[in-house]
Amino acid sequence: MNPVPTPRRDAFVAFVDDNYFPGFVVLLKSLTLTNPDADADFVVLHDGLAPAHISRALSLRPDLRFVRVDTERYDTYAKGSAANYLYTKAYYILDVFRLGGYRRIVTLDTDMVVLDRIDDLFEVDAPFAAVPQFFDSDGGRKLNSGLLAFDHTFTDGDFADRLDAIGRSGAYELERHDQGVITAALDGDYLRLPRRYNWVKRATRRGGVPPQDTAILHFTGKFKPWDGGEHGYARLEALWHRYDVSDRAFLTACAHLAEQGLIADEGAARSYKARATSDADPEARTSAAVLRESASLRAAGDFAAAVTLLESRALEVGRLGPAYALELATAYRAVSRYDDATVAASLALTSDRAAEAHVLLAEVAWIVGDLPGAREHARAALSLEPLRHKARLVHARATRPTPDDDVVATVDPDGITLSHAAFYVDPLGNYGDVLLPAAVREAVGHVRGVADWHGVHVHQVFDEAAVDAVNETSGLLVGGGGLFLPDTSPNGNSGWQWNVPDASLERLRVPLGLVAVGYNLFPGQEFVGSRFRDSLTRVVERADFVGLRNRGSIERVRALLPSDLADKVTYLPCPTTVLGLLDGTAYADPVGQASPRDVVYLNIAYDRSALRFKDDYAAFLAQIDAFVRSLDGVAQVRVGAHTIPDEKIATDLFREHGTRVPVDSFFRLGIEETTRRYRDAALVVGMRGHAGMIPFGLGTPIVSLISHAKLRYFLEDIGRPEWGVEVTDPHLGARLTELSTAIVTEQARYREQVAQARAALYETTTAALTPFLTNL
Repeated sequence: MNPVPTPRRDAFVAFVDDNYFPGFVVLLKSLTLTNPDADADFVVLHDGLAPAHISRALSLRPDLRFVRVDTERYDTYAKGSAANYLYTKAYYILDVFRLGGYRRIVTLDTDMVVLDRIDDLFEVDAPFAAVPQFFDSDGGRKLNSGLLAFDHTFTDGDFADRLDAIGRSGAYELERHDQGVITAALDGDYLRLPRRYNWVKRATRRGGVPPQDTAILHFTGKFKPWDGGEHGYARLEALWHRYDVSDRAFLTACAHLAEQGLIADEGAARSYKARATSDADPEARTSAAVLRESASLRAAGDFAAAVTLLESRALEVGRLGPAYALELATAYRAVSRYDDATVAASLALTSDRAAEAHVLLAEVAWIVGDLPGAREHARAALSLEPLRHKARLVHARATRPTPDDDVVATVDPDGITLSHAAFYVDPLGNYGDVLLPAAVREAVGHVRGVADWHGVHVHQVFDEAAVDAVNETSGLLVGGGGLFLPDTSPNGNSGWQWNVPDASLERLRVPLGLVAVGYNLFPGQEFVGSRFRDSLTRVVERADFVGLRNRGSIERVRALLPSDLADKVTYLPCPTTVLGLLDGTAYADPVGQASPRDVVYLNIAYDRSALRFKDDYAAFLAQIDAFVRSLDGVAQVRVGAHTIPDEKIATDLFREHGTRVPVDSFFRLGIEETTRRYRDAALVVGMRGHAGMIPFGLGTPIVSLISHAKLRYFLEDIGRPEWGVEVTDPHLGARLTELSTAIVTEQARYREQVAQARAALYETTTAALTPFLTNL
């Protein structure tokens, strides 16, 4: 048998996540500028890097290769303190030992900056090389894993399996994470490299500078240069900031290197040259292309990157057109730079997009609590364009006496006064969101009497005045709904829907409870950066009660929290799921025998369509058409529309397949009438979360069209996963027909199953709320 040939390519490798991405960008720029002709690949290991970050990285180095880490492997490792952010992620670099196909590999931590040539590490005459730990190296046995240089014999699988065995056994220094595992595996059998290849920050006294021959400066420890750095290390951090140049400056430098033939990768060299040519016309770069790029960044949730992009291009050109000004204002608003958003939007007031500018200014004014300003700008927009719908909505929002003026709930004259921060929807808003605040209040009032409610809109800044008003009540409830979401009314104060600055949270003096909140991200969505995690940690730390509406959300949120806070997160079902059991309210189950039911409601959601239908809407529509036709003679199918766009399914079925389906517009009918229709239905087949939870709470059987994990989570929580069908199921129509026919023809049996599951949720709800509410 012929021996396996030795690979010929070399590679630099780094593990990158969204929190450390700013460090990675500087690492990438410094390595490229100091070692432009290094003939080696650059492999990026990641655990789900944000699309916007991947896009930006590729714009800087078109030859990057992205490899996703098998994170589940490291869940089985024995670990030290879970309070450390690196508790699990530090181990992900170990996937490099499963990265075959390279002659030699050099790994680099993302908190490093490269100051000199390091491509000579590919020629080290040893199978494995590293720099020993600076402190407590045990005579050099313990290494620093920030830089590793090894050959292909360590990527054949054997060494990786050995690391797994050590990791699972816990036979290593747990607080050293990946470093401890590698040290245990090598037990000192590696070549000691000079410290110039991994000069750690602490090796330099405060106020000092590293040795002149330092090739790699490593900013170990908690304080990173991109987060403000650490007192006493400004001279070291200046070396990092030397490479923290704008992307444009970096690409210009790369273009010069490419012209001199100094960029090793030919494809990258061509890209740099072409980019330099296209950037020669700054006006072209700042028009449609930049606006598209900014919109793409915002769609990916990277609002800070959109601001950076727009600001950098604006400085180059020196003027802003109306489209550019409005895009910049939108990005500023998303990062809570409200004064800047106002200035930018005002630049478009004398243009043909003045009405749009007035609407944006009205929205910003409402967010910061300037209701007269919001009304003024909304009226100005309507005077220019009387049919502009958003202007009418903002004007109505700013005219309400209180944010919760339309919410009706049972009150107890002898009860307490509570504050309630929630998403209070505009007229003709999502029916589920219309009902939800009332449902929360009814569930709370069922456990502890409430005489008066003080409404707080989660999308408005929770400023000092708001805190003072809340501090005059007995407590603050936040929820319910999927508030853990980055792209609905984005803000830079918290990173999620409750627009709460850290300082306001610290000034809060009354008990705080999160009530039936959900982690609402779609597959492929992510929170970019660390703001959400930081805010979440502060809120949970401050809260007296943290109740999430499904166990899937609980798992996701607990994974983001330090171990000492994770156990505070508990299960509290959405109150809509127990509506019929809340005696004394308008939603309580009626007494007496119901008449026969023959209506099947169909609800299809169209927000974020690309995420729901995976670009295969035509096939989905054909399956729904087959399902609707199959129920002819079994039941009457009607569309139950929670929002105006939900009516689209009826239009599409008729246009594409000639199938007519009547529409009940629940968002127009109001709570009382929609409650009656849902209760009287034989079945609800729904894609929206509340198109399942509300009818279930009223005792009606459901089938969920699963396009979002939250629907699956709910069915799992009630022990009925069989009541759901994935929208991507190739046999969707047949599955829906089978389920729906069984339910419609055996209504008594399925209603009893709903009743049993609902009763269990009721017990869970009252048990979870009672300790918190009785102590207020």
